[in-house]
Amino acid sequence: MFSSGGTAVPVAGAIGGKYQAAGGPAGRLGYPTTEERGSADGRGRFNHFQHGAIYWTPEHGARTVQGAIFEEWKQQGWEAGPLGYPVLDEVGTPDQRGSVQGFEIGAMYWTEATGANAVLGKILAKYGELGYETGALGYPKSSEHVIKDDGRFSEFEHGSIYWTHQTGAWPVRGRVFEAWVAEGAENGRLGYPIGDETPIEGGIEQKFQHGSVTVVGDVPTVHS
Repeated sequence: MFSSGGTAVPVAGAIGGKYQAAGGPAGRLGYPTTEERGSADGRGRFNHFQHGAIYWTPEHGARTVQGAIFEEWKQQGWEAGPLGYPVLDEVGTPDQRGSVQGFEIGAMYWTEATGANAVLGKILAKYGELGYETGALGYPKSSEHVIKDDGRFSEFEHGSIYWTHQTGAWPVRGRVFEAWVAEGAENGRLGYPIGDETPIEGGIEQKFQHGSVTVVGDVPTVHS
């Protein structure tokens, strides 16, 4: 195999087979830009290409990472970052708005409108309970943020999911989210969410560490 500059670059074994299956130089990856190399942690191997990479581990085989998902994974530290190694190839989402790729510790979603963003761990598990991108929250529009008390949150098109060791992972959205943010969100008098929205007569309620927010007739009320 040759690079775009005419230099011979070997692409062999399971990585070579994956590359050929993806169309070789005429496919989305383009020409190789590195020879096969071992990853720093000694677990895997990889080749980089003009538009992505193929990573191999004995646990997950050879997986292609490309395009915007590749660039965000790179920014987060490759396999040494929070997602770890890819475990699946990128696939289109059921609503045909975007794509998703599974990694060891989460997933990376992409759409034209939201870009590429990672959803991890307990936040991903809660996101899954809510129906992933076809659920109430829609697609992620940020990767995970670190906040006070070693907490985490991810922003989605229609709300956010907040997590701490003490409180667990819970979504906050709509008028409840607006009222909570007006109070200072997790830094305000209510603290973190401790449960999902629940129905009450005429509306909904969501509990927080130090109070609750009710919405009746589209009017939010903060109780603390």
